[in-house]
Amino acid sequence: MIQFVSDLCPDDTVLLQVAWRIANDTLRTDACLMYPPSLIALACLHIACVIQKKDAKQWFSELNVDMEKIIEITRHIIYLYEIWNTYDEKDQIKEILSRMPKVIK
Repeated sequence: MIQFVSDLCPDDTVLLQVAWRIANDTLRTDACLMYPPSLIALACLHIACVIQKKDAKQWFSELNVDMEKIIEITRHIIYLYEIWNTYDEKDQIKEILSRMPKVIK
């Protein structure tokens, strides 16, 4: 991740921080089991560039990677954020606890 960011924007520490936070969030998905770390880092950097409004189209086009894989990983991450936005813990936990069997002593 550090190498990619230093290649894209050498002195942009904010972009690195945003991309790193997104990378940490990917550990809550199964992306780390399905894709190599370098592609996950590029997908995180792609999302960070969108968040920071950085135009990195030219840089990404010069990479020798399958952009379809980057888009797939990006979709996994965005899906995680969509779930987090719609998840209501109070309602969900009540429903889960009601389904659990009662322990009789």
